[in-house]
Amino acid sequence: MKRFVNLISAFAVGCAASAALAQPNIDDLSFNDPWIRGSVPGQKNGAGYLVIDNQSSQPAALVSVNSDRADRIELHTIVREDGVAKMREVQEIPVPANGSVTLQPGGYHVMFIGLKQPFKEGESIPVKLNFANGQSTEVTFSVKAPTYMGGGGMQGHGHGGHGMMKTN
Repeated sequence: MKRFVNLISAFAVGCAASAALAQPNIDDLSFNDPWIRGSVPGQKNGAGYLVIDNQSSQPAALVSVNSDRADRIELHTIVREDGVAKMREVQEIPVPANGSVTLQPGGYHVMFIGLKQPFKEGESIPVKLNFANGQSTEVTFSVKAPTYMGGGGMQGHGHGGHGMMKTN
């Protein structure tokens, strides 16, 4: 009887672990409008954006990104503290079941740190997206024009167009 109880307990633990790791197949995800803002002179970092759609009944999680264009790549979000928007690294970006997540300026984004060469408008950048279930896919990001502010200043200089932002 003790052996039977141990077997049932082991089965229950295994089922719980499998359920916790359940995520959609990479084929259930689609990747729309992947883009990176072009670099301005002297810029050392850049940011990438896209929309990830999940057609599965299971949630997904983007956990890392690889590209040979930067020394390091992190997943970031923007948080507001005392009226100031600040970047924060996150361990994953959740993609809800039967839903989507939008990586965009002012929110979640892929941060390319220590650019090996500037991002040039019109360029295509292959990027590998890695998910919590161990699956990966390569997505090609297109580079858009750098953003300049009026009066000769540059928006987000050094932070890929999303540096410190003051909010009301």
